[in-house]
Amino acid sequence: MNNLVVGVMAGTPVDTQMGVDYLVRQGLQVKAYPVSCSSREQAKFQLGPSEEKERVISKILREIKKEGISALVVYCNSLSGAVDMPSLSRQEDIKILTPLDVYRILGTEYKRLGVIAANSQGLAGIEKTCSAVNPDLDILGAALLPLVNGIESRKQPSALMAEFALASLCRFFELNNVEAILLGCTHFPYLKEELEKVTQIPVLDPADRMLQLLLADLLP
Repeated sequence: MNNLVVGVMAGTPVDTQMGVDYLVRQGLQVKAYPVSCSSREQAKFQLGPSEEKERVISKILREIKKEGISALVVYCNSLSGAVDMPSLSRQEDIKILTPLDVYRILGTEYKRLGVIAANSQGLAGIEKTCSAVNPDLDILGAALLPLVNGIESRKQPSALMAEFALASLCRFFELNNVEAILLGCTHFPYLKEELEKVTQIPVLDPADRMLQLLLADLLP
């Protein structure tokens, strides 16, 4: 895998670097392409006109192709749901993998999921994607942009658990019989170990399955 170079795009420099770090640990060469400077700037971008979002992302994709990179991982759930990445993939002739590709698989494996997302754009994208493959799937979700800001500022996971009452959120999911808690934001694996301490419900990080899909496309 050492000769593979993959682009990583995400909403901010922080979650982009999280994606870079993850793929580098898997032995891949990676280049980073953040879209915005902060989580609030990225939230505003995602709520903007579709034409402007597509213009910005298309420009980045063309830059990526000029550098000889033919595959891109979008390491951001809400960005994946806010922009039509499959359409841009065809338009710019570049392979794009997003968490939504994983959610299409997860949607067939569960009947009731708890989802923690960065914002309602991301939550809606996850629900739409999963429901398309399993209309009977129940999704119970929370949108927590301030939690993303706390992670970006590198607060300790235990402090964030207390500040945002995440043990109570897990208890809510337990009382509603969810089968798994999906980390619907690529910032949130930062809290995975702490979440697992307060609940017996499986906590799902889609990154590992994204890697499997990526390598299936890139390796001979």
